[in-house]
Amino acid sequence: MTIKFAHLADAHLGYEQYRLPYRAEEFRQAFEEAIRRAIEEGVDFILIAGDLFHRSNPSPQTIKETIDILELPKKEKIPVFAIEGNHDRTQRRISAYHLLESLGLIHLIGFSEERKENRYQTTEKVSGRLLVRGIFEKGGKSIEIYGTKYMSAAWFERNRLGDYFRPQGDAILMLHQGIREMMEKLHLESQRDYFEISLNDLPEGFLYYAMGHIHKRWTTNRGQGIVAYPGSLQRWDFGDYEMRYRWDGLRFRHTAGEDKGFLIVEDFKPRFIKLDVRPFYDIRIKGDEATVRKELRRLSREIPQEAFLRISLEWERPFDVAFLHEIFNVRYLHIRTRFGRRKLEKGKGTRAEDFFTPLERRIIGLVGEKDFEDFDEVIRLILQGEKAAGESRTETGGKAGEKPEKSHETREKTGKEKTGIDKEKKREKPKKADLTLWLSKR
Repeated sequence: MTIKFAHLADAHLGYEQYRLPYRAEEFRQAFEEAIRRAIEEGVDFILIAGDLFHRSNPSPQTIKETIDILELPKKEKIPVFAIEGNHDRTQRRISAYHLLESLGLIHLIGFSEERKENRYQTTEKVSGRLLVRGIFEKGGKSIEIYGTKYMSAAWFERNRLGDYFRPQGDAILMLHQGIREMMEKLHLESQRDYFEISLNDLPEGFLYYAMGHIHKRWTTNRGQGIVAYPGSLQRWDFGDYEMRYRWDGLRFRHTAGEDKGFLIVEDFKPRFIKLDVRPFYDIRIKGDEATVRKELRRLSREIPQEAFLRISLEWERPFDVAFLHEIFNVRYLHIRTRFGRRKLEKGKGTRAEDFFTPLERRIIGLVGEKDFEDFDEVIRLILQGEKAAGESRTETGGKAGEKPEKSHETREKTGKEKTGIDKEKKREKPKKADLTLWLSKR
């Protein structure tokens, strides 16, 4: 007998992303579409792996909208099993999930203060705590659904999942946690350190690990079971892009992101179901105003009007970016700017000798030493260089600071003047604090 269920997570109902009320409506629409699609797929049950709500105290409107949507599977006699996430869990005894459970819309699993015994739930005492798990039976086959709400990293320092969750038969484990190996692989822009466990912390013996918390889609294996994240239903930030463009100095190079949606799991093998959601585009460019204007105007034809767009500019000299609002006719535009410095290219012909005289290189070497204290030597070299530059102007008619035609002649002349300079130093040796004043008198 085939078991078929929907696995979704991170709906974040009530989230007015970027302080835009209509984004909360779009999050609601995505959740409703996911539930309707699951029903159309003919699933036996639905799993919600945390963060159904964006906050632990959702607004009355958000609660009412959630109730209306969850009435759909209830009418079709499709049970919904759920756990709390980090966004919507509460430290109080009762949460919004308990309200939904009291209305018969969901079945909350995990640690509990009371026993629950019904068609879809049973309770056992494990390590001194009551633990509610879900049950689904079909054609003489039974599936157990274990799980718990989001737990902090501190909890995992004192507890092991294997001490509480020991499957006896075909079973699912539902958690709202980040896994270290996932973070190391995905290199997310946000949620980089959103992990509390590693793969080895997951107890073996489960056929499917229904995960939530990380907003990217990801699957791997744990023993004979499959570990799966469906990702969030809507795009969470600009790191969760549909399309990304990066300027390489000659052209824009594009990278496609991933679709958003949820999983249909049949015989414990997940299949992704795409949802139609708001597109996010991310552009980064470095250049002067003329380059930025030209290339972004050309690229603007690729950006749909309904998109949320982020443009990151790196410049050496700032300029007015108001023209970006004229070039891009999008629903939401976010502009970031930062200063950058032109870097010297390493390679043939780029040497210190091409920029500094031997005397200058000697001074730079001295002052760059970790324990620099040889002020007298630096003063001597500076005066030596000034004297040589003055004689060079006299002999060649050149400007101060220009190199003489023959550097060895300059070295010879400065060598002859060394004794005179030493005598001057003996007559008037400056203190370190009076260095600038002393130099001005020379």
